[in-house]
Amino acid sequence: MGKVNTMSEPKKVLIAGFTENKGGMESYVMNIYRNCDREKLQFDFVTFCDKEVAYSDEITSLGGRVFHIPRKRQSVKEHYGMMKKIFENTPYEAVYFQFNMKPLSLDLFRYAKKYGVKKRIIHSHNTTEPKMSVKDRIREKLADMKLDKYVNYRFACSYDAGKWMFGNRDYKVIPNCVNCDDFKYDTDRRNAKRRELGLENKYVIGTVGRLQPAKNPEYIIDIVNAWTKRDKDVMLLHIGDGELKGSIDNKVKSLNLQDNVRLLGQRSDIADLMNVMDAFILPSLHEGFPIVLVEAQATGLRCYVADNITRDCNITGNVKYLPIDVTPEVWAETIAQDKDIERRDMSDIVRKKGYDIKTLAEEMEKLFLSQI
Repeated sequence: MGKVNTMSEPKKVLIAGFTENKGGMESYVMNIYRNCDREKLQFDFVTFCDKEVAYSDEITSLGGRVFHIPRKRQSVKEHYGMMKKIFENTPYEAVYFQFNMKPLSLDLFRYAKKYGVKKRIIHSHNTTEPKMSVKDRIREKLADMKLDKYVNYRFACSYDAGKWMFGNRDYKVIPNCVNCDDFKYDTDRRNAKRRELGLENKYVIGTVGRLQPAKNPEYIIDIVNAWTKRDKDVMLLHIGDGELKGSIDNKVKSLNLQDNVRLLGQRSDIADLMNVMDAFILPSLHEGFPIVLVEAQATGLRCYVADNITRDCNITGNVKYLPIDVTPEVWAETIAQDKDIERRDMSDIVRKKGYDIKTLAEEMEKLFLSQI
């Protein structure tokens, strides 16, 4: 695995929609890429952002390429010229679009069809559209009406995400899978990491997500603040970066929570950190099918999430759904009630329920390589 077959070149898939952030969608694709047979199948990536995309070094090490396409508002000529160059130089088995902004996908699918790409796939990862202007909403609607002409596969991370993006059109639910071998609960691993972080005697609440409005980070801080009223020996580990980092830092200081909150930024040791945690929270304003919730459940964490998140996410029975229009004390109290429940590894349950990445990678590989 991972070596280029000298006998015949691997087939190529063009992945679109990556950003500079190591979010759930990027994690989902990279999990597939790492676990597919790269002697048979290779991924190239196209991005519409100016910055270096997430995992760019790893993509290169695995044999993939990253193409930057300027947006039309930057240069119409370069936008279409780069697309033409990409498709003229490489015959692709599939174009797989992972972004929820339909106007961005329309041109790419149009060129894919023009150059004979047989599988043109769009994958919904969300249940609510982002805030946008009236003009952008009109562009979104017009693009939606045209996409049917170019797209022939529709995937969604959940029933709700499919309903939101595709309405009454046919689509297939593709679960967000994880590497179950990585996300095992292990007491030795837990204790070693807790010692490293100086958290041996702390009750650790954790979350993973960008510091952006949709993830509701201010409410997360409020939950921790409510907890400290009952018990000072609590620590929040927040994994993820974003535009609200400055304001969240200020909020932590204003509430004197510097000893109770650690903003860790982007991390590569999420499985280790989830072993450290005692509870996982996700009070998001909206989500598709959060891959971090699958990871957390695999490690046996009890999870407390917003009641707008699909019930399909409750794979292990360890997920509690709570409203986000209640006081943060309600969340703190609910978590505290479960504090003494024994934790055990749930990775085998997650695997048996069909959420192991190795199985998904095999299925996606078959789809990309099929002649249909």
